[in-house]
Amino acid sequence: MASKRTKKAAAKAGGTQHSPAGGAVYKILSVGSTILATKIATDAAQKGWKLATGRNVPVKGDFERERTRDVILFTALSSMAVAAARVAAERGAATYYRRSTGHLPKALEENTASPDDKKAHRKLAKAKHKAEKATQKAIDKATGSR
Repeated sequence: MASKRTKKAAAKAGGTQHSPAGGAVYKILSVGSTILATKIATDAAQKGWKLATGRNVPVKGDFERERTRDVILFTALSSMAVAAARVAAERGAATYYRRSTGHLPKALEENTASPDDKKAHRKLAKAKHKAEKATQKAIDKATGSR
């Protein structure tokens, strides 16, 4: 475990060091785990549908046999399962990478706000304050209070 002085010295020295291979390793890890999670979630959704309804998975193009309601319901449920699995896999890959290397991949690190972003934020805050003030003035005028 590093002391506070060591951590401060590392932060002053430039923070974390990223190797050129680190980005590629993270991409492979992330894409691979996402593909695997998508496949598992799709299979689970199909088997869950068969188990819950006793019918085969509805096919989008089979208009004569399948009810639209079933197609929409299956699509919604399987999409949610796949999205949840992908998010979990990507987070798991990032956590594994961070534990292995001691830092997040460069693609996931927070970027600092640029001066243009800060200026836009101040301008937006000023406009918001002005709008709130005008709204309050209109309310006071309408209710007759000061």
